[in-house]
Formats: sequence, structure tokens, C-alpha cells
Amino acid sequence: MRQVSVSEVKEDFAYIMATAQQEPILVKEHDRNYVAIISMNDYEDLVRIKNLRLKKISADLGAEAQANGLTSELLDEILNSDA
Repeated sequence: MRQVSVSEVKEDFAYIMATAQQEPILVKEHDRNYVAIISMNDYEDLVRIKNLRLKKISADLGAEAQANGLTSELLDEILNSDA
């Protein structure tokens, strides 16, 4: 991953954006990781992976809840209670 400073980004933003299409860019400020610039394709891949993980977690939690006796009716009752 290429590393650049914030001032380098300001100096040549067009080059940084073009480079980010080929590889992620790590922008550093005061020797600290500040932000990463990635291509839209990489971003969409990350979002897709995150969504798949969330769906798996949701399915796992649903299966565990069902195995422990939670039904749709009981869940509705819990969610609609005033307590």
C-alpha cells in the first residue's frame, strides 16, 4: 500500500486519485494513519463482504434464539410490551 502525506494529497490530488484506482493509498498526518483512499470497486467489495458477514451473524443469532425457544409470537410480545 502506497503511503503519502496530507500535503502530498493536496499538491497532486489528481495523481493520488488515479493511483488509488490501481492500489489503496494510505494518507498519513503527523506520522499517524489518517485515512485510506481506495477505488470504488474496492469499496464495493468491502461493503459486500461486510454485508455477508452481517447476514451470517444474523442467521446464526436467529438460529440460536430459535434453538433456545424464541418464536415469532414471543418476539412480537417482547417487542410490543411497555416494559
